[in-house]
Amino acid sequence: MVPALTLALVAALAAAAGGGNVAAYHEHLRRIRRSSVVAVEPSEVAGGTGGTGGPPGTADMVLDEVDVAQMAEMAEVPAWRDLWYGSLDALHILREPTINNTQEDVLVQLGAVAFLHCPVRNLGERGVSWVRRRDWHIISSGVLMYTNDERFQVLHSEGSDDWILQIKYVQKRDNGTYECQVSTGSGTLSRLVHLHIAVPEAFILGADEHHVDAGSTINLVCIIEKSPVPPQYVFWYHNARMINYDAARGVTVVTEPGPKTQSTLAIRAAGPQHSGNYTCCAANTEPAHIYVFVSEGSDKMAATLSRNTNASQQAAAASPSALLLLGAAAVLARGPPPRR
Repeated sequence: MVPALTLALVAALAAAAGGGNVAAYHEHLRRIRRSSVVAVEPSEVAGGTGGTGGPPGTADMVLDEVDVAQMAEMAEVPAWRDLWYGSLDALHILREPTINNTQEDVLVQLGAVAFLHCPVRNLGERGVSWVRRRDWHIISSGVLMYTNDERFQVLHSEGSDDWILQIKYVQKRDNGTYECQVSTGSGTLSRLVHLHIAVPEAFILGADEHHVDAGSTINLVCIIEKSPVPPQYVFWYHNARMINYDAARGVTVVTEPGPKTQSTLAIRAAGPQHSGNYTCCAANTEPAHIYVFVSEGSDKMAATLSRNTNASQQAAAASPSALLLLGAAAVLARGPPPRR
């Protein structure tokens, strides 16, 4: 009788080759069982004396070798040794970690939170490390952090393949390339993530100066661009004072968020007190400035000429030729040297 272990092995071989030959295997097995009594005569077995002669199990051993070879041929599978070692090789490959080494670009707005992903399969007992390529500083190994910057943290859920480097309140200096690494017996697996910090910028339409007549309306338009997330609020300042909510003083602010956020400041019945520096800014945004002059018609021209004259005098005084002329004038004012 064919031992159960042999039957199980052949069944596994047949199953590995595909279900198409399983029925043929069972039919062949039944034929072998019916003919096993006459397949091996006692005289063919060394020391055999009838059906029970010879060493115990010798006939079974002969049948085992015949059965395994014939059944494997019927199942059309490789020899059991090749299949066995091939299965071990496949198992070894499956246990090796694999990493998604596709480079990724992550765009995050200044002050927001950045998430850098590193998917690793079949990690086993190995660890994932995050390295900042700018200075090759090791940020983390597993969930252990090697930086004093508390903005950095590694997020990993049990059963997940993803090891996420989180950076809170990103700053301009965080811009750059980060690398996650996994050490294996055959080398190091790595994945690069390029972090780009977007710094929104504001600019006010028009020149650096804005002139209005007294009693008219001041209209300023501020545009905020390079912002992945439109700002919720845009603030206007007159000198150092925020004026968004000065409705009683004739101030109105209307903001339209979008890819290019637009904010409009209007001040009715402008007077000399409204002259000064105006600033438009939003959270994590480079601000914009403009100087507003409120004056009567004749006063506006006088103010312009006065500013131009003062600017010219300052520029001339700062030039080397002007300094030379001033020195010569001082010498002449002292008069000629006394005679001896």
